[in-house]
Parts: sequence; C-alpha cells; structure tokens
Amino acid sequence: MAKTPTLSPVGRTAAEGARSRAQRSPEYRAARDEYERIRELRKINPIAAHLRERRLELGLTQEQVAKAVETSHTNISRMERGTFMPKLPTLQRIAAVLDEELLVCFERTVDGEVEREFAAVR
Repeated sequence: MAKTPTLSPVGRTAAEGARSRAQRSPEYRAARDEYERIRELRKINPIAAHLRERRLELGLTQEQVAKAVETSHTNISRMERGTFMPKLPTLQRIAAVLDEELLVCFERTVDGEVEREFAAVR
C-alpha cells in the first residue's frame, strides 16, 4: 500500500518545496549538496562525517578549527575526507573546539547480546 505524501499548507510535498527552494537559492542548493556529501561520507567514515557536519553547524572554517586545535589545515581537511585519523589527543582538542566531549566505547557480545560501555576521554 503506497503512502500518500503529506502536503504543506500551500499544497506541495516536502520534496517539491525543496526543489523549488533549490531553484531559487544558490545557498540552499549548496547546503543541500554539502549535506548529501556528508550522508555519503557517513557510510564509509562516520567520524569524518561527524566532524565535518559539526564544524559546518558551528559556522567554522577548517582553518579556524586547525588554528584552535594547533594542527595544520591539511590535517583537518584529510580528517574530513576520511583519509587521515589523528591520535587521541588531537581528537580531544577537536572535540573541545566543536563543543563536544570525546567518548570511547568498549563493546562485547555476551550470550548473543551486545553490551557497550562508554567513557569520556580526559
């Protein structure tokens, strides 16, 4: 049974509204395209995708993050592309700049059940 799309008050579906906004606004198009790239990156490297998405949410450039973290712009760029994984201390500094806390997770399977324990990296 096909789901009937929900219409907005002006009688358009969400997809139609998004297409209309994309046609009118280069900024909307650019943001939509960037978030599509992040969704694809998340499939192969969720950490890279998260760093990139959070930086964009905060309106920071890669250069600003690099300076605050005391690393190179190249390293931030490579992290966001998923081609470089920094050491834990660098990830901690990045988390602080992005106003987040870095956690580690220990995972094991006991009697077919997955158990996870999280701890903050300090």
